[in-house]
Order: sequence, then structure tokens, then C-alpha cells
Amino acid sequence: MHKKDKKKILSILLIPDNQEVPPKNFRIRYSTLNIVFAVLGVFFISIVYGIVTYSQVLQKASLKDKQDQELIRLKEQLRISSQLQAQLDTVKAYRDKISNSFQGYVKFVDKKDEELLADKNLILSDVNKVSIFKNIPLKTPVSGFVSQEFNDVSHTGIDIVAPVGTPVQAAADGVVIFSGWTHEDGFVLILYHPGGYLTHYRHNSQNLVDTGMAVKQGARIALLGNSGELSSGPHLHFEIWKDGKPCNPREFLLDLNLGE
Repeated sequence: MHKKDKKKILSILLIPDNQEVPPKNFRIRYSTLNIVFAVLGVFFISIVYGIVTYSQVLQKASLKDKQDQELIRLKEQLRISSQLQAQLDTVKAYRDKISNSFQGYVKFVDKKDEELLADKNLILSDVNKVSIFKNIPLKTPVSGFVSQEFNDVSHTGIDIVAPVGTPVQAAADGVVIFSGWTHEDGFVLILYHPGGYLTHYRHNSQNLVDTGMAVKQGARIALLGNSGELSSGPHLHFEIWKDGKPCNPREFLLDLNLGE
């Protein structure tokens, strides 16, 4: 019985360097050690399992975050696509009106409306990089004095007098939806601007841009002239339309009076 008890007990003798301190003897049962090792093993396995589980949770959270971001991006693309479709429908309607108005006088360049609103042309396609003020016709297209004011019945624009050949600038960012000639108005440009705006530039001596081209606010698009049967002297007839209705350009052109 004594030998069997010895096999079940682990003796640990600690002998200090200091001879004045007596040695210490520790006796631990192997069954106790087995329990301690078992507890440590369970603890270690629990830690490993916890780390693995936490890592999986982090991966799932990261994946969910990416999926949420992708969903937000897709929603934003859908919103922009809806805006582009609305803009496209507006352009089609305006082109139909203009085509009917000028029927027999001009020949339209055969360009698909989708091309006019292509990402490379339509400034609205990246809403985070564009100032909304550049889409609104706020810049006076030519310096000069106004010889005839706006009247929503008889004169749906203003006439700005300046020398022949004076550069005409785009009042806002936009896309050229008409560049051609009419008997009454001579060389004519019509620009479409995101937000439902149209600007007309009439009696030019020369158009510098073609249908389908994208232009920036302030870009040279024509040279002022005296073309067309309705023109009695060098000037630019300038109009602003919003949602199919003429607007008084003086309410938009902040720098109009600077040239007078």
C-alpha cells in the first residue's frame, strides 16, 4: 500500500541557495495534476475556439459592411440612372418641339438622344464633382448693352448688342442639342442644361460647336453676328427656357449689367 501511494504522489523538493533556509518539499497527487492539466486544456481550447469564433464574426461583420456599402452604391447608381432617364426624356421632348418648330428650315444632325446624355457629355453624371450653379445659366454670354428687353409674349429673350465676331460664351455647362441655320434667325445654337434648362443663341455669324458636343460654362460656342431675316444689326438674341417656358434672362445673368 505504501509503494502504491508513492506512485500516486509527486514529490517536489526545493533546495534554496541559502543554506540557512531549510528545503521545502511539496507533495501533489497525480490525480490533482490531471485535474489541473484538464482544466488548463479546457481553458486553452476555449481560448482557441473563442479566437476562431471571434475571427469568423469579424469576417462576417466585414462582409456585411461591404455588402451594405455595395447596396448603398447600387442605390445611388439607380438614383443617378433615374435622373439620367428623366433628363433623356426631357431632351427628347425638347428636340421634338424644336424639330417641329424648325421643320422645313433646318436639317438636324442625326444623333441618338442617348449619345447626347452619355457620361462623357452629361456633366450631371458625377453629382459629387459638379457645382449646381454651373448647370444654371448665370453667366452672360457676351458683353454689350441690351437693346431690347424680355417680353414673354412678343420677345422671349433679350438682345445684346456687340461688334460682329465677338465671342459668345456658354451661359452654363450643358450639351448642344441644335447647331444649324434658320431663315429667320440665321445661325442658331440651342444648349440643354441638367435641371430642365435650355439656352438659345441666335443671329450668330458662325457656330463653333456641333450637335452632341458637351460644353463648359464660359466656353466659346459662337461668334456674334447679324445673320437671319429678323436681325437688323449685329447683336445676340439670347433666351432661357425652364421646363418648356421662357424666362427673363435678367433674373439669371448676374453679370449682365457689367457690360453696359
